[in-house]
Amino acid sequence: MSAAAPDPRSATAEAPDLTPLALRHLALAALTMVLLAMATYLLPGLSRFRPWIAGEQVPIVRMFVGEGADLSLPTFAEAGGGADRIEQSLGAEVAASLADVESGVTGQSGDAQTPARSAGPAVRIAPSEYEGVTQQLEGAHQLSNFFAALERSARKQSGAITRVAHYGDSAVAADQITRTLRRRLQVRFGDSGHGYMLIARGDMHYGHRDIKHRSSDGWLMQSLVRSRLNDGWYGYGGVRGQATGGAHSFFGTIKKGPIGTHVKRFEVHYQRHRKGARMWLSVDKKTVRKINTRQKEKEDAWERIELPTDGKHSLGVKIRGAGQSHIYGVVFERDVPGVVYDSLGLVGARAQRLLNANPEHMQRQIAHRAPNLLVLAFGGNEAGNQWLDLDRYERELISVVQAMRRGRSDMDCVLFGPLDQGEIDKRGNIVTMDVLPKIVEVQRRVARGQRCAFYDTFSAMGGEHSVRKWYNSKPRLVSSDYRHATPRGYHVIGNMYYKALLRAFAEYLKKK
Repeated sequence: MSAAAPDPRSATAEAPDLTPLALRHLALAALTMVLLAMATYLLPGLSRFRPWIAGEQVPIVRMFVGEGADLSLPTFAEAGGGADRIEQSLGAEVAASLADVESGVTGQSGDAQTPARSAGPAVRIAPSEYEGVTQQLEGAHQLSNFFAALERSARKQSGAITRVAHYGDSAVAADQITRTLRRRLQVRFGDSGHGYMLIARGDMHYGHRDIKHRSSDGWLMQSLVRSRLNDGWYGYGGVRGQATGGAHSFFGTIKKGPIGTHVKRFEVHYQRHRKGARMWLSVDKKTVRKINTRQKEKEDAWERIELPTDGKHSLGVKIRGAGQSHIYGVVFERDVPGVVYDSLGLVGARAQRLLNANPEHMQRQIAHRAPNLLVLAFGGNEAGNQWLDLDRYERELISVVQAMRRGRSDMDCVLFGPLDQGEIDKRGNIVTMDVLPKIVEVQRRVARGQRCAFYDTFSAMGGEHSVRKWYNSKPRLVSSDYRHATPRGYHVIGNMYYKALLRAFAEYLKKK
C-alpha cells in the first residue's frame, strides 16, 4: 500500500525563511526614500517635495495636506458656521458665487435656476440678481452698444439676437468659464443657439458643453498658436480643419437641459480653393447638400441651412472624393430673441498669437459673424514668461485689440484679466507669480486707452496669493499646477463675471 501524501499544512518546518529577504527589501525601500528626500534639497526643481523646511514644527505633514495648507479650513457645506469661515478665507463675493455653484445655479448638473424675468416692454434687473458682487466691471460705460443689443433681446424684439465672441486660452477652449456665462445669460435673456464650434476637436483640452460634437481622426487641425499657415486664413475660431475623403464630423442638440435642446439653422464656415474636395452635409442623417469646394480663386464661404422646425436636430459633415477641404467650424442658431455666446478658446494661446491671422481675413470673419461684444481673455500664458518685456507686451496687446475690432466698428470690447496663478517659493508656499499683477495693470491701461471695459479677475479672486486660498479651499477651486482652476473654480469665476456684467447692465438701464 502506498504511503499517504504529506499534509502541506504540517510542513511548516520545511518552508523557507523569507524574513532576511523581506528585511533587505525594506532596507532598500528605506534607502530609496532617504535618497529621494535628499534629492529635494539638492535639486531646486524638487523643492516643493521637501519633507521639512526650517520653521515648521511637524516634518512631512505638508507633503500630504498640500503646501501652505490651512488644516482648519472646512468644507463649504460643513455645519456650524462653515459658510462664514469660507467667506472669511476666500472673501464674500467668492463665497457667494461658490454658494450659487453648490446650489445648482451654475453647477455641473446643468440645472440653471435663474428665472427669465425680462419679457414685456420694461426691462428691470433686480438687485438680488447680482447680490454679493464687489468687483465691478471697470469702464462699463464703454459697453453701450452691447447693452443696447441686450436690452432689445430682453424686450423680446423680433430678430433681437445678442452675440458675444469670447476669445481666450485653455480655460475658454474647454468651455469652462464660457459655459457658465452662456447658461446664465441664455436662461436670463433667451437661448438663441449654442453658437460657433470648431469642425473637429484637434486638442484634448478642447470641448463644448450642452451640445453633441464628435469627429473622425481624419482632421488636421491647424491653429494660429502652433502652426503658421502662409496665408493666415485660420477662420473665426483661429483653427482651420484640413481633411481628405472619408473625414467626418457630427453635431447635435442635447436631449435635456436648460439650454442646447433646440436649433433652427446650421451654418458651416469653410474655404473654397483650387484643391478643394466635395463636402456633403446631412441633417438628421439625411443628405441635404453636396458642395464642391474647389474653385480657381480662394475665398471664404458660408453655407447656411434653414431647418423646417426649431427643435432637436443634428448635422453631419463628410468629405468625399479627391482633394482637400479646409473647414473652419459650424454655428448653431435660432430665430428667438436672446443671446449667443461663442466660446473661441485656443489652447496655449497668448493674445499676440491672434496677430498670426491674416488681418483682412479675420475682419471678414468677424464682420460676417457680427458679434456685439468682443471679450479677450488672455494673460495666463504670458505670466509664465519670466523674461516678459512689459512695454512690448502692451504694444502687442494694443495691436490685437485694434486688429480684432476692425471687422465691426460698433463692436464693444472687454479685456478679461488673468486668474491669479501661483508658484512655489523657497519655503514651499504657494505665492502669486511676480509678473502677474504687472500684466493686470498693463491690461487695465490698454482697456482704458482702447475704449474697452476691464474685468479684474485677479482682484475678484482675492488679489495677491489668493491662489493659495483657492487651492486649499474645500471644495478645491484651483488645480495642483496652481495655474488652472478646477471645473468648480471656473464656474465660480464665470458666475462672478456674470454678476458684474448684470450689475453694469442694471446701471445702464437706470441712466436711460
